[in-house]
Amino acid sequence: MIARAFSGTLVLAGLVVRRDRGLLAAWIAVAVAVPLFNAYSLGALLPTPQARADFAAASAANPVTATLLGPINDLSIEGVVAWRSSLQSLLIAGLAGLLFAIRHTRAEEDAGRRELTAAGAIGRQAALTAVLVVVAVVNAAVTLLLTAALALGPGYDLAGSLLFSLTAAAGGLAFAGCGLVTAQLAQSAARARSVAVGVLVAGVMPGVMVPDDRIGLLPAGWPRIARPYAAGQWWVPLVPLALTVVLLVAAYALSARRDLGAGLLRDRGGSTGPVRAGRLLRGPATLAWRLSGGQVASWTLTLAALSVAVGWVSASFDARFGDLPLMGELLGGGDALLAIFTYVFCLVVACLTVVCALRPYAEESRGRAAPLLAAPTGRTRWLAGHVGLGLAAPAVMLLAVGLGTGLGSGLSTGRPWTILAQTGTALLFVPAAWTIAGLTIALYGLRPRLTVPASWVAVVVSVAFVALWEARVIGREVFLVTPFGYGHPTISPGPVAPAAFALFAAVLVAVGGAAFRRRDLIA
Repeated sequence: MIARAFSGTLVLAGLVVRRDRGLLAAWIAVAVAVPLFNAYSLGALLPTPQARADFAAASAANPVTATLLGPINDLSIEGVVAWRSSLQSLLIAGLAGLLFAIRHTRAEEDAGRRELTAAGAIGRQAALTAVLVVVAVVNAAVTLLLTAALALGPGYDLAGSLLFSLTAAAGGLAFAGCGLVTAQLAQSAARARSVAVGVLVAGVMPGVMVPDDRIGLLPAGWPRIARPYAAGQWWVPLVPLALTVVLLVAAYALSARRDLGAGLLRDRGGSTGPVRAGRLLRGPATLAWRLSGGQVASWTLTLAALSVAVGWVSASFDARFGDLPLMGELLGGGDALLAIFTYVFCLVVACLTVVCALRPYAEESRGRAAPLLAAPTGRTRWLAGHVGLGLAAPAVMLLAVGLGTGLGSGLSTGRPWTILAQTGTALLFVPAAWTIAGLTIALYGLRPRLTVPASWVAVVVSVAFVALWEARVIGREVFLVTPFGYGHPTISPGPVAPAAFALFAAVLVAVGGAAFRRRDLIA
């Protein structure tokens, strides 16, 4: 009986890998590249013990940095890199793990595919086990590759690199287990993702109210306690692994007892929604807002709150750290933290733009577009509703970033005119975000099945060019042809580059729309 429940696990695991081989490769590449990039960039930024001591003092005086990452206890370059990369690696592994787990469990139920496989020779627990096997293999690959990269690249200690990688991988497994549990509890994949991401944020952002002696109870404290390049605590990865076991037991128990499609955490309006649409739900544009507006609003509010916090603490950071020679060389002095975090927020908005632009593909692939397009709603009008929201969302989010950083900095420094400067800096990035959205729409019209992996690969490659530019591997001319080039804080763009990217984005959207009108819907 038990063996029957797991029958077909390896077949499903192979199917999962085949479907998402591009995403899995990108997951591994990003997880390895981020700590490696930090190793080389911080090695160039902080070459001496005194520079690292100044950096540690500035970080301790910054409430945001101190809250998220804690103190720098190891002033070796390896210790600083591990301190800087720990939260990033945990976020990458955790977010990828939980989203992947929900994608291949609850989302499969929403699409009706899980019921079809369950009617055959696939056991009830095979889907959960297949996801677990794939996530475990991916985290093992990241552990081995990252350990080798840190040991062979910058020449870090092999044992310390292994402990650092193991801690992040074990945390990723724990959050994948969280994703499997929420997939069983929630009534839809969207609700499962919201709950799981909320748990992730609560775990990696401990806040000032958690005492240092209790921080180890939260995921944010695991890398702090491990101290891979100092007094390496090899028992720390066992904590998230034990949590993973508990979560998996809960996920398997829930999966064995609930009906397909059922869930304790109900969506707004239940599983089918109200019988009649409201007065405002009368066209494709309002339907697009109904589907994605809540996400856009929550993202905007989150970015605004974080932007105000960064703007508020930027003055204290620059007073301590802005005089370092390399910082002055990179940014020419001025508001260093404000410029860096504004650019980082812009990159985050570009990633969120992809999520918005992928909504038409999601609706079509799930079979919800065909009934609408069979009615008087034309293809152009339906796609225009989603494209309009996909282009308006980054503009609104970047406006929130500019107003937030400007407001926080203005209140901290007594310079209210900073709001105008920061708003202009953030809005200058709108054409870059539109270019990413336009590329996604063009891919959706031309090659819909390549839309998801190709869009994210384009973002990853563009971010990689940012790292290559900051490492002085590529020249200015090459960097400026990428969407994220002209908005970098080390470059003073003229009006030509933003206008050119805005025009390019318009061409991409037109190409995608024309191709969508002519092709068949996804079967």
